Amino acid sequence: MTPSDSLEQRLKTLALADGAAAVGIARVEGGAADLDRRRLRRWLASGFAAGMGYLGAREDRRADPRLSLPGARSVVAVAYDYAFPAEDAGAEARRAAAGAGRVARYARGRDYHRMLPRKLGRLLAFLQTERPGTAGRVYVDAGPVLERAWAARAGLGWVGKHSLLLRRDGGSWFLLGVLLTDCDLAPDAPAEELCGACVRCLAACPTGAIVAPYQVDAARCISYLTIELRGAIPHALRPLIGDRIFGCDDCQEACPWNEPAAAARLADFAARPGVLDTPLADWLDLGEAEFRARFAGSPIARARRDGFLRNVCVALGNRGEPAAVPRLARALATDPDALVRAHAAWALGRIGDAEAAEALRAAAAADADPAVREAAAETL
Repeated sequence: MTPSDSLEQRLKTLALADGAAAVGIARVEGGAADLDRRRLRRWLASGFAAGMGYLGAREDRRADPRLSLPGARSVVAVAYDYAFPAEDAGAEARRAAAGAGRVARYARGRDYHRMLPRKLGRLLAFLQTERPGTAGRVYVDAGPVLERAWAARAGLGWVGKHSLLLRRDGGSWFLLGVLLTDCDLAPDAPAEELCGACVRCLAACPTGAIVAPYQVDAARCISYLTIELRGAIPHALRPLIGDRIFGCDDCQEACPWNEPAAAARLADFAARPGVLDTPLADWLDLGEAEFRARFAGSPIARARRDGFLRNVCVALGNRGEPAAVPRLARALATDPDALVRAHAAWALGRIGDAEAAEALRAAAAADADPAVREAAAETL
């Protein structure tokens, strides 16, 4: 970065030096394109938001950043790679050998909601130093901003048929953050759409959640089911989840633009100890306090203890290993969360040996929660 560089180039150089993989700038003038607003409305009207009805709130602010930041003139979109392709094969081998569940790559390390806002805040501070009086707001997947639409307009990439943004030089293994600012910055040109006729991501989705190109039904998406959903996972979808206990990467793994994946530049995204090598059944021993301590600062905390152990029970049922029966039976008999007990009952029913049947009969007769009694009885 030299004094002769433009403000835009110096801003991008600073972001790249702080771990970003790509930076682009879009101009706010005219607000968000009508096309972006219509796409959001169609998706919501189709019922594809499932339990995330909040995405329909503050629609005007999502469409026009000037309602979030009066006088906004530019959107700085920043991508941060999170995959470690050189280690993935070895990590998968260790996971399988340990009998661990599958966790989406982005969730194996530190929660990006905690990391990225500070990095974007440093970009805003730079602009405020260069141009005193500059105002700005930072968003990382937690505000009324259409991040992917702005990132596409800023030239970072294009929206793929799985609805994720794709970069020509980095695929889709990255997270987005945006900085709204009233600083007038020169925009970048949008990227060319390069999916062509490819539909590998649609074919790869285990639950058929990608119902059409660019259309994802969250109610069928494993990421939604294992993270955002509060309550029971629909019975018909449980066998399709396999041994995924937090999120799903299948559509990204199938995408040819992820061959090879761009490597993460931030060590914070590296897998925490235990995430990829803890045997599935061992998670059933986690109490509330231990869960919170174990996953403090991790994306996995978002599922909460009952949701995470619900996922573990489904994965154990899909594995169908009799060795898991004693742990599942104990969870059915003693876990404080009815949601966990009900899914433990389903898992025991899937395994179906004599010990499992005995545990189910006891729960069907005596569990304090009628939903658990019903779950136990229907699997016998």
